[in-house]
Amino acid sequence: MKSDTVSSPPSAATLLAHLDLPAPSRLSPAQVRGAHCVWCDVQLEGATAVDLGQRREEICGVVSRWFPRACRRCVEREALKAVVEHGQTCEQCVDDHTQCSTGVNLVRAVRAARR
Repeated sequence: MKSDTVSSPPSAATLLAHLDLPAPSRLSPAQVRGAHCVWCDVQLEGATAVDLGQRREEICGVVSRWFPRACRRCVEREALKAVVEHGQTCEQCVDDHTQCSTGVNLVRAVRAARR
């Protein structure tokens, strides 16, 4: 029996939370607090910043929450890189990428970065 419920697509922040980030210990304080891009260290403004989702990682010996942000150019580059890396190791993506939820979500993350 087919379900009539339609699941809503994941939010951009949820999709982008799958991207690998530099370790917080290697970032400047401005990068850790989201004022600068986590990859290129450019200063961000509200209109240019992309929220990468809440993360829980060890920072200075304490497990902490942090809220990284990045510029659109870096997010798109890193999301494309993640699509390629995943596609090279995922047997399902080699056969049919539309049947792999990770692959589909990574492609959606690329699209979200372009908005």
